[in-house]
Amino acid sequence: MSLITLIIAGLILAALLVLCWVLPHPITWLMAAVMAALFFLVLLPKYQGEQQALAHGQTVAAAVAEVRHWQRKVGDGNYEDNYEIIALWPNPHNGQMVRFVSPPLRQNPQAHLPAAVNVTVDTDNPKNYVMDLSFLPKI
Repeated sequence: MSLITLIIAGLILAALLVLCWVLPHPITWLMAAVMAALFFLVLLPKYQGEQQALAHGQTVAAAVAEVRHWQRKVGDGNYEDNYEIIALWPNPHNGQMVRFVSPPLRQNPQAHLPAAVNVTVDTDNPKNYVMDLSFLPKI
C-alpha cells in the first residue's frame, strides 16, 4: 500500500468529518465512523507494517505456490480480471510456513513469474512484509 492511498483515505475521512459538522445527520456520522474504523484499524496498520518491514526486515526468497485469479464486476455487467501471487516461506524462528499474498494485479503474472519471489519481511512479525514485484513488466 502506498502513502498516496493513505493520504487519499485521510482526506476522505476529513471531508466526512466536515460533512458531519455541516450536515449533522445520523447517516453522515455513520459514514464517518465506518471510514475512521477503516482508516485506523486497517489502512494505517497495514502501511505502518510495510514501513517496519522495509526499515528493519530482511529480504527472503519465498517459493511461488500459486497465482489466484478472480473476476470483479465493474460497471454495468463488465468484469475485470484480478490476480494475486501467493508465495510460501518457512519461518526459521518457529519452522511454520508463512504465506505471502501480493496486492491485486490487473495482468496475469504467470508468463513472467520466477520460481521464487523476493519478500522483505519483519522476521519478528511476519505479517509485516512487502513483496517485490519488479520482475513484472510495466503496463
